[in-house]
Amino acid sequence: MSDNKKISAAPSWLGLSEDRERYLFIPERAEVVRRIFELAIGGMGSYAIANYLDEKKVPTFTQSETWDHTTIDYMLRNRATYGEYQPKSFADGHKKGIPNGPPVPNHYPAVIDRNTYETAQVARRQNLANRGRKGNELANIFAGLTTCAYCGNEVVLHHVTNIQVLACEQVLNGGGCSRTAWTYRDFEITLLAFLAHPALAERLQGEQKDKLIKLIDKIVVSTNQERSYAVRVDIAVLLKEIVTKIVVHFAGDVSTPRLPSAQISKDVRGRYFEIRLWDGRLDKCLSIS
Repeated sequence: MSDNKKISAAPSWLGLSEDRERYLFIPERAEVVRRIFELAIGGMGSYAIANYLDEKKVPTFTQSETWDHTTIDYMLRNRATYGEYQPKSFADGHKKGIPNGPPVPNHYPAVIDRNTYETAQVARRQNLANRGRKGNELANIFAGLTTCAYCGNEVVLHHVTNIQVLACEQVLNGGGCSRTAWTYRDFEITLLAFLAHPALAERLQGEQKDKLIKLIDKIVVSTNQERSYAVRVDIAVLLKEIVTKIVVHFAGDVSTPRLPSAQISKDVRGRYFEIRLWDGRLDKCLSIS
């Protein structure tokens, strides 16, 4: 602080120097903040992030023993994360204060950059627009990676007669793309088993390979239906590190669009996906029909 004024308070991931003139990172908390933004950008909502942190036994920044979704949401919207300070007035009994003057840039040391903050806001809005139930299961570990082979639009999770499927977003928006879908559970098992194949796993970097195999074992090999939420989050994050694109051919080699009024068909014979790894190579996997 250039004017040597004493500091009375700081965001929860920052501490104060002994002379109370400088902000200092609390390293373990700063890392948690970065992780929260990473998970949000990856498509997780505030409820899901809170559940994840609790399962990982990450200490909160308060006296509470568990994370609250409102805390996560506030942190994701807090511009102090990239250094901005908004002066506030607490006159007339305003407990939370009202803006008093323009924001002050670079007031705090930034725990993330501005681009990361803005990217997280876009992800938050998308998550709110598509919010599902607030349970303890990460339904789609491939969110943000899958695209339609026929029109190039995103492939998203959808419910058809109480079954979770992956379908082209164009179809769900009333477009005329191929109205076929892939049962999510079958897709997940097929793709993870494909990634775990020794011939493909050898192309991954050492640490990534070992971590991926262990996580896949926990999800696929185990017969326990109560899959760990934290494990699913970890594999979703890891997938974004090793996979750049998954192209889904719901209808096999048939790419002719069907009428928007046609019924969505599930698990068409001959369907397959193509997966592009970090090395740029595209691999194809036929489904088990």
